[in-house]
Amino acid sequence: MPETIGQGGIEHDARSADRFVPPAPFPKPGERASLWQGLKTFSSQIEGLPAEVFEGDAWRPPVPGMPLFVMAPDAVRRVLLSEADAFPQGDLFARIMRPVWGDGLLLAQGAAWRAQRHAAAHAFRAAEMPALAPFFVTAADAAILRWRNSPDGRVDLFEEMKRVAFDVILDAMLSGAEHFDRDAFKRDISLFFADVNRMRLSYFLRADAYHARRPQRTSAHKAGLMAAIAALVEARRTAPPRGDLVDLLLAARDPETGEGFSDAQLCDNLLGFIMAGHETTAVALTWALYLVARHEPTRTRLRAEVNAVTGGADVGPDHIPNLVFTRQVVSEAMRLYPPAFLLTRISARDTELCGHPVKAGQRVNIPVYALHRRADTWHDPHAFDPDRFAPSAPAPDRFRYLPFGAGPRICIGAAFAMAEIVTVLATIVRAVEIDPPADETVWPQTGLALHPRHGMPVRVTPR
Repeated sequence: MPETIGQGGIEHDARSADRFVPPAPFPKPGERASLWQGLKTFSSQIEGLPAEVFEGDAWRPPVPGMPLFVMAPDAVRRVLLSEADAFPQGDLFARIMRPVWGDGLLLAQGAAWRAQRHAAAHAFRAAEMPALAPFFVTAADAAILRWRNSPDGRVDLFEEMKRVAFDVILDAMLSGAEHFDRDAFKRDISLFFADVNRMRLSYFLRADAYHARRPQRTSAHKAGLMAAIAALVEARRTAPPRGDLVDLLLAARDPETGEGFSDAQLCDNLLGFIMAGHETTAVALTWALYLVARHEPTRTRLRAEVNAVTGGADVGPDHIPNLVFTRQVVSEAMRLYPPAFLLTRISARDTELCGHPVKAGQRVNIPVYALHRRADTWHDPHAFDPDRFAPSAPAPDRFRYLPFGAGPRICIGAAFAMAEIVTVLATIVRAVEIDPPADETVWPQTGLALHPRHGMPVRVTPR
């Protein structure tokens, strides 16, 4: 049974009185896989992970047809980078994501993928992302104002961060959407995402060939959303620039061909970016705020840095690169609670990984959650310690720290997400006190992202 160290709160030892092991499941050292532990994966994919995944190079559950888990950096490199074409995402992944992304970047293949990726990479350049700081600050300030007007200050931080992330997406991507009802669009997006996020029994049928031959179904909520986005794209092609992501995407060109996105590709990608930048960013912000609220030394350092860098002003484009410790906190939060907790691929041919034979069509899993908590990579791996990511600290192995994936399919919005999370975290922590929930009520739950199982009910007090 996985050990649940951390539910008791801050733990004291000879090394540091400030050591904090936040609530999360992980096995006791040397604890072997068992049937009881394996059954837990049906309710949460991280609770069933045995010590073999936290300690070994590769592991396959002793049940026919189960995926191979690979943890050795060289094997992860092969799957995600050097032999990425031999390990595609597979038809189950496409079945889950097609209703959102259509023929957009996430699911495009071959030449279509390369053209979209090259064009989008110019829109999502890291150097461009700080310029979007005003959008991030506006969404965070709106949340702070809601909390100040709350009668008792009680809010569900996870729901609030979903709203903040959603507001950022709408403002940064759809700021020219005056011609349609934003509230109705938000409602329809929420309904659409709820429909897409529903787990279906067929998802547990791992045979990719089964999903390849099934007809694709989509949500009844999609048509209206796509019509609204298409109208926006048409209007923005001839409108003055607004300095948002739509402008960057409209101007993006494949450096090899000079071609930009077609209207259809732009619409598919905008809907996909809305989804990708919504849930994952919200959970990262929720966990970061919980950890900061729970750990007073980190909270003190973070506030001191924000005040020193900004001088009390709103976080601006020039401030983001200098919020070094704030970024460390975000990086550590995403280590302990990676939104994308598991990467999964299908082997396109017979091969081997770490001495294990892999047949064509078999699934290969990269357990990001376990990689982020391995004792052979991280000192005191389950403890919260932002200084792991200090500029003076050794950089983690890029195939042992995968908050945004790796290789050609690495999350293209990583720089956007980091700029947003750093800005919103700095803005909120400086403005309010957050009284976190009791540790025993906090627990990570797997879904499309690693979210808090019971939400994150907190009390917020203005500073």
